[in-house]
Order: sequence, then structure tokens, then C-alpha cells
Amino acid sequence: MNVPADVTDGPAVPPKGSRVAFTGLAFFVLFLVAWMLIRESPTYSASDAELMAYYDDAGNRRNAELAGLYVIPLAGIFFIWFMATLRDRYHRIARRENTMLSSVQVVAAALVVTSLFTVAAVELAVAWLAGAGQPFDLGAARSILALGEATSEIMALRSAAVFILVSTARARRAGFFPRPFAAVSVAVAVALLLIHQSVPVVTLLFPAWVAGVSLLILLRRDAGTPIEEA
Repeated sequence: MNVPADVTDGPAVPPKGSRVAFTGLAFFVLFLVAWMLIRESPTYSASDAELMAYYDDAGNRRNAELAGLYVIPLAGIFFIWFMATLRDRYHRIARRENTMLSSVQVVAAALVVTSLFTVAAVELAVAWLAGAGQPFDLGAARSILALGEATSEIMALRSAAVFILVSTARARRAGFFPRPFAAVSVAVAVALLLIHQSVPVVTLLFPAWVAGVSLLILLRRDAGTPIEEA
């Protein structure tokens, strides 16, 4: 009689690629939708006339509320699942855990999600302030917008860069990322660390990287075995 091997002693079975790919691609799509909804929103340095003109428009306020209440939070939730399943994939392939890299990856991901929710709160707060039926307090709006921009610049971009670097290091150790993709990943991380978010493409580098990882998983159904380098 054949006795099934204990799950702790048997070969590692990788999770289905579609699970990770779906969460990562969903994050990318939701991030892109949020970016399109609020891409024309003024910064804290905009003139009084620009702030009034933008937030006096009911359609602009509705877009900000939609992004803040639903789209950005959902993107953050999908990113949490992407991070968790990606870490599980590393562990199943490598069959060992680097405690330091694993901890840094979790902290960086938590900061990314925290920054996303903070940006969502900023968009929502300014929209509610403008539509409260009271005189629009431009000073308060500027303060809230400045907080949102500082959060995006310092917390979101930098923690996303750390997440990419650590994820790439773990993926290379496990033989999961091919060398060209790992090189691109490092370049993206450096760009997030050094380039100001006033360059529009920088904002989209991180979700694009997540989409790239998701497609890599989706296309490589055999991701349970390390990649053989030429």
C-alpha cells in the first residue's frame, strides 16, 4: 500500500500562477484607473483660481470621491494579496526563508499600502471640504494636498523602490526572475529612489513592474522550478 508522503517532507508544490497574476494585474488596472481619475487634480502650489476652478466642478469632486472611497483602497487590498502570494511563491521555490529579506519585504509592502490609503484619504478629504456647502478653505486644502504629495514622494515611491529591490533579490536567490527582468527591476527601483514624482511616468513605474511580475508568473506555469541561466 502506498502511503502519502507527509506534506512537510514532500516536494514543494507551487501555487497556481493565475492567483498571483490576477491580484497583481488587478492592482495595476485599479491604480491606472485611479491615476486617470485624479491625474488633473491641482497640487498644493496651484493658484487660488486653479484650486477653486477644479473643486467647484461637481464632476471633479465625484472623481476624487470615487478614487478615494473605492478605487485606491481596492488597489491597496489587491496589492496586499499580491505581496502575500508572491512571498509564498518564493518560499515554495527556494524551500528556505531569508528572515531579514522577508521582514524588509513585508515592511516595505506595508508602507506602500499605508501610503496608498493616505493618498486616498487626502483626495477624499479635499473633495468633501470643497463640497461641504461652506466657503472653500483654500489654506486647509493646501495643507491636506501638501501632506498627500509628501506622502507620495517620501513614503510611496521610496518604499516601493525598497519592495522591488528586496523582491528582486529574493527572486534571484530562488531562480525565479530571469537575469534581464531582474536588471530592469533594479533600474525601476533606482528611478523610484532618485526621480521626482513631478515626472508623470515615475508614478506608473511601480504598478507597471507589478504587472510585469504578474505576466511573468502567468506565462511561466512551471514557476515551481528555478530558471536555468544560459
